[in-house]
Amino acid sequence: MSNGLDIFCTVAKHGSMSRAAAELHLSQPAISQRLRALEEHYGLQLFRRTNRGVELTPAGETLSRYAQRILQLERSLEAEMAALRAAEPKQIVIGATSAIGGYALPCTVYLFQQKYPDARIQLQIGKRADVIQRLEDGLVDLALVEGPAVAPPTQDWQVSAISEEELVLITPPGGPFAGQETYTADDLTRLPVIIREQGSGTRMAVEEGWKAAGRSVSELNIAMELTSVDAIKTSVASGHGVALVSRWCVRAEARMGHLRMAQLEDIAFTSRWTLLVPKGGMRSAIERALLRTLRSPAERGFC
Repeated sequence: MSNGLDIFCTVAKHGSMSRAAAELHLSQPAISQRLRALEEHYGLQLFRRTNRGVELTPAGETLSRYAQRILQLERSLEAEMAALRAAEPKQIVIGATSAIGGYALPCTVYLFQQKYPDARIQLQIGKRADVIQRLEDGLVDLALVEGPAVAPPTQDWQVSAISEEELVLITPPGGPFAGQETYTADDLTRLPVIIREQGSGTRMAVEEGWKAAGRSVSELNIAMELTSVDAIKTSVASGHGVALVSRWCVRAEARMGHLRMAQLEDIAFTSRWTLLVPKGGMRSAIERALLRTLRSPAERGFC
């Protein structure tokens, strides 16, 4: 039936059996036979002859609307099935910033590969600007970055916020910087604050939250700038100061008593986690399944 509908739509498009026959590489008798079969099937005349060729009857107009939708559905079905047959083992490269890639995503990747054993995923971790640049250069298939909202450089990216994560204040388990149950913005102007370097997503989120509270960044008592979360945690645990980091990064140390998570009283810091995907990419069934997983809080299983 769909082959007959394709012929019907081609004749309707050209208003001519001879031009439809030329496009479809069929003989005119073959075209006429298929159209007669359609008319017999529906019991209605679909075309009327004119001096210029043929034109649709009211019944033909109705069939044309439905036929185009049926053929579009058939093309979509073929594309979906082709994607399922496509090279599923293709490696998917994810670029991610440190809090997401180093602490939240490893469990997601593990659980996804348990569900899809043929999935091959490589996780590359870097600074926010570097991760976005790798996506622009086509070196990663998708990117997950933390910090303020991302303005895509072109219209060819899909950008979606998948989570809003709290940054917590961490202190040593004991000593002069660990004596309070709650801390205020004023405390961060006198305590030594250990912070990520300029350009990191966490640093941008801290500065954004600080400015939102009506404070000048110069008021933050920045004692050290370090380029990794692990270095910050080691420094804080050694009693060198306090820091603002994603909760995901310090849950294990807090449980073991190596670090302490403290409450902030009059200021809040949040980091937006953003998924970036080129619109033309991630088309195979496994790639689309990974995107669904990352967008679903119930499925992604962050560590």
